[in-house]
Parts: sequence; C-alpha cells; structure tokens
Amino acid sequence: MQAKLPLKSKTLQALSSIDPVVRGHSQAVIQLKELAIIMKHLVPTESDPSMEILRYNVDPNLANYEEGDDIVKWWAHVISLGKYPALTQVIRGALSIFHGPLVESSFSLMGDVIDKKSANMRISTFNAVQTVKYTLRSRRRTGITMFKREDVKLGPVDKTVCRNIRAAGKKDKSFREKRIEERKKRQAEYGCRASCGSAERAKTTAQAEERQARLRHVAKQKNAARRKALEALVIARKKKKL
Repeated sequence: MQAKLPLKSKTLQALSSIDPVVRGHSQAVIQLKELAIIMKHLVPTESDPSMEILRYNVDPNLANYEEGDDIVKWWAHVISLGKYPALTQVIRGALSIFHGPLVESSFSLMGDVIDKKSANMRISTFNAVQTVKYTLRSRRRTGITMFKREDVKLGPVDKTVCRNIRAAGKKDKSFREKRIEERKKRQAEYGCRASCGSAERAKTTAQAEERQARLRHVAKQKNAARRKALEALVIARKKKKL
C-alpha cells in the first residue's frame, strides 16, 4: 500500500514493519517499536516488547520469507515458537485489522441490506450487530432459540442480558441527547433555527415553489407577448386612418 499510495501516515508506516522482508533493517526496529506503542493496550503492562523486537530483528533461526509468501502463515509459525510473547500480541492486533475489500464485504457477509437507516449506522452499533449475528450463526441458532425459556412466566431470567439491554438503552439515549445538545449549540452559535420539517418535506416544498415560479414566469411572458401584439394592432390602425 505504501508503494502504490504513499500516505504520510505513521500508523501505516508502523504497520509496514511487520513485513518479514524488512526484517534486519534498522528502520524496521524503529517502526516496530512505534507499532508497539500504538498497540500498547494489547500488551500486558509487565511486558516490554522492545527487547523482543531487537532479538526478532536479528534472529537467524527464523524461517526464510520470500516476496509473495503468505505473511499470516509465516507469523503463525513465529508465534508458535513462543519466543516473543509480547511482540506476538502486537502482531496479532496488527494482522486482525480489516483492510481492502474485507471492509465492504463485511456489510454483506451476514446478509445485510444497506438502506438509509443502516448506512447512517455508527461503527460501534454495526460492530455490535455483526458480533451478535456471527455468534448466532456460529452456533446455528436464532435469537428466539438462544434465549428461549421453558416456562415464560416462571422460568429463570438471564439477568446479564437484561442488564446489558438496559445499559445499551441508556447509552443510546444519552448519545442522542448529546447530539441534540450539540446541534442546538451549533444553531445558537451560527444563528440558525431548527428545521421544522423533514428533509423530504423541505425538498418537496422547494420543488413546488420552483414549479410555481416557472408557471408565473411563463404567464408573464405570455402577457408581455399579448400586450406587444395589441400595441402593434393599435399602431397599424392609426397608420390606416392617416
């Protein structure tokens, strides 16, 4: 990607260091350390990947890697050796990043249909939906069979599910309220008023007004042509009398 689209992105530059081809280069060490900082939330606090990165960069016992080989399989072999536990967490996080056509295909992977509502979906919401769908499909169950109770009235209730539903509802409500407050602040700051109708209604109104304006313009042109014709007749009659 850096060769085809050389973006000045520290993250992309750091991610390029996981390519085994650059192993042994001094810049690879620098970028791997940068990647470890970016992925520090994946590394245990008591672990320090810096020394592991140095050892990995000069390790002569690792398998050879040639251009075109599968990088995932190569790293899977390195991880299986157990030499670099902290670096392993960083590499796993880097290799698990969605990229390329996988991002777009994830929308249709679970049979989703993109409409106006889902196209405006937040990333966190989409991630939650995909997680639930994947769980249900992997277990070959539906939502009803997953949480079915033998006795609807007296059967035990999954308190964790209830707690998560309430928490999700509160979180969504607070998010919506926050967006409304931010919108009001922007409206107050720029001196604009809130829209009283939907975008579709506003579009319809604008089209109707444009249609009326065109009709008025056509009527005005017809009246002007009629007046011009009458004036020509009056002038012609005056000439005849003379």
